[in-house]
This record gives sequence, C-alpha cells and structure tokens, in this order.
Amino acid sequence: MNTVILDQKPAISHLLTKLRDKNTPAPDFRNTLETLSLLVIGEALEKAPSEKATVETPVGNAEVRRIIENKVVGAPILRAALGMVRPFMKLLPAASISYVGFKRDEKTLEPDYYYDSLPDNLIGKTVFVLDPMLATGGSAVAAAKLIDKRSPDKIVFCAIIAASEGVSRLDEAFPDMPVYIAAIDKHLNENGYIIPGLGDAGDRLFGT
Repeated sequence: MNTVILDQKPAISHLLTKLRDKNTPAPDFRNTLETLSLLVIGEALEKAPSEKATVETPVGNAEVRRIIENKVVGAPILRAALGMVRPFMKLLPAASISYVGFKRDEKTLEPDYYYDSLPDNLIGKTVFVLDPMLATGGSAVAAAKLIDKRSPDKIVFCAIIAASEGVSRLDEAFPDMPVYIAAIDKHLNENGYIIPGLGDAGDRLFGT
C-alpha cells in the first residue's frame, strides 16, 4: 500500500472536527474543506515533477526547487471535488484542470460515467485525482482507469476522508499509486456512506 494518512498533523485534525460537525453551516463547511484540501494537496505535491532553478532576490541569487506546473493536471471528480479545485489552483495556478464526471447508482453503489474533459494524451503529465470522499472506491478506480488509458507519467489520488473498503479497492486496482488522505474511517454502512464520515460532501458543500 502506498497510502499517506495525515490525521496526526494538528492542523488537519483540527479542521476535520469542523468538517465532520453536522452543525457546521454550508459556507463554513466550504471554507474548511478548501483549507483542508490545501494542506492535503500540499503534502501530495511531493510527487509532482520538479526542477532546480535560480531566482534573483532583491539582495542576491537563491538556488531553489520548483514544481513544473505545466506538467501537472488536476482531475476533480464531479461534483464534490469542486470544493478542492480552488486550493489546487492556488498552489499550482499554471496547472491545467480536467473534470471527470461519475454519478453513483444508489442501487448497485457503482459509478456511472457521464462526462470528462481529459485530453486524449497525458504523456509526460502527473495527474492528481481529487475527491473529498473515498467511500466504496468505485469512482476513484473508474477515474484512475479512465486517466491511465491516456498514458500519464503518474497518477496521484487526494482525498479528505476514506473508508477502509475504498482504500483497499483502490490499492488492489492501482497498488503503485500514491494516495494522500486526511483520515481513514471505520467502515461503510449499507447505503455506502462512510461511518462516521461527514455525510454527503457534495450536499453539504452546496447546501442542498
């Protein structure tokens, strides 16, 4: 398993308490999700392509390492991952964004594909799949397979909360994929919701 769990970091643990609280109103939920996403994605960027460079400061030259932004693609899974797009773009404003759309069948709990804006060719790119909830793992695996067909150099998955079932399913399908998650919860209920989780991230994000 190539999974990094971040809930021992104080800032992440603190923000998770606000995100989980059912009394957190939509505007606060949205802001908290964005801040938490910024931290999780920031950790995951250690897998982004980078290069050495020299920049001139007001008083001299500094040797630095910077991410090669035009080799990075963000792939948010609609709709809940819309809350992770702005943090991603804050960190990498020159990276591109390609959306992937799946709607879960509430009877089978499997994803139904309906849209993507991925380029035909992802050779030379590192793709960060974004989804706040990794529940059954169906959408995550389907998105990764869709992206993998375009031959990227690497796929990295970023989530906020996951169920152990979803992590296992993703690991089985893509054992070498780096996965960054704020927290892993106990299990899924009969409806495929993460327990204790935080409810439906998309509904809470948009107040629906």
